[in-house]
Amino acid sequence: MWWWRKVRRAGIPRDMRDQFEQWGVEVLSQAISISQPYMGEDLKAYVPHHTGHREQVLAWLTEMSDREVRREDRLETLEWAILIFVVIETLLSTAEFIWR
Repeated sequence: MWWWRKVRRAGIPRDMRDQFEQWGVEVLSQAISISQPYMGEDLKAYVPHHTGHREQVLAWLTEMSDREVRREDRLETLEWAILIFVVIETLLSTAEFIWR
């Protein structure tokens, strides 16, 4: 629909995207805000503060956020459509009952 937000795709390599998807939104969100001693060795390679991957992580997090908003918009549109059809059917059934 016209009000659905366009998903801003992150222009990152496929292997980095796979790694980000393996860790998930929560882990990467926290990795941006915590210091290096609290992270595992495999995550330290992508730590935004020390390796320059901050922009890729932020772009990926933006993409995931846009996807979630888009999903919620689709679900809300579906809920409204169902509600409208139920109201129409109720009105038609009531009209048919009255005019019989």
